[in-house]
Amino acid sequence: MDTEGSLIEESENKRRFNFKEILNIRHLLIFFLVFFFLNLIYIDILLIQGLNKQTIVQRFENITSQTPAKPISTPDSNVCPQSCISQINSLINSNRTAVITPTPQASIIPIQQTGNSSVAKEYYIPFGSGSGSSPDWQNVPGLQASVDSSAYSGIKSVVFEASLHIPTGNETASVRLYDVTQNHPVWNSQIDFNGNSNSVFLSSPNVSLDSGNNVYAVQLKTQLQSNAVLDQSRLHITTQ
Repeated sequence: MDTEGSLIEESENKRRFNFKEILNIRHLLIFFLVFFFLNLIYIDILLIQGLNKQTIVQRFENITSQTPAKPISTPDSNVCPQSCISQINSLINSNRTAVITPTPQASIIPIQQTGNSSVAKEYYIPFGSGSGSSPDWQNVPGLQASVDSSAYSGIKSVVFEASLHIPTGNETASVRLYDVTQNHPVWNSQIDFNGNSNSVFLSSPNVSLDSGNNVYAVQLKTQLQSNAVLDQSRLHITTQ
């Protein structure tokens, strides 16, 4: 009985041992299968990522190859940039000079006329232009000249000439020469203007100049103290 019991117990121990081995082997197989399956999944993920990266790179290369390169704009040689314009303006401003209106000065313009028996010469001494509105005789600023009557031999006539206009056209005005050196008007030099908005050329009768070198000024007066414009004034000397 004891021998049979020990045999039975020994067989049961072997069965238990074999069952444990089977369980251990099964666990190992399961572990390897799980590990193998996880490796496959990991490899698939890597392949998918690699394919996606390759696809993205190919797409990018395709896009860049199909998209035309944007031409580089070249500056137009005919267009001056803003910096160039600024430099030009600064140079213009630095070289700009003030415009000064010169004071009228007397100049002698001889004109020769040929005739059958004698040769006549004409001289024009310009005084200039100006304006005034005084009701009494008053010098027109800047209109004066020095005239030496002894420099003209054989004077035939001396005439004062002027062109005037009244912007309003509704008053009269008078203009004359005044001898500043001798302190008196030049006799018969007065010119009376009846009023006109358009410029009218007038001349005085023959006048006499004082002997020697004298300074002559142009004087102007108005009827209603409105502005009268003297477009030009000059002394006309004729010799023979």
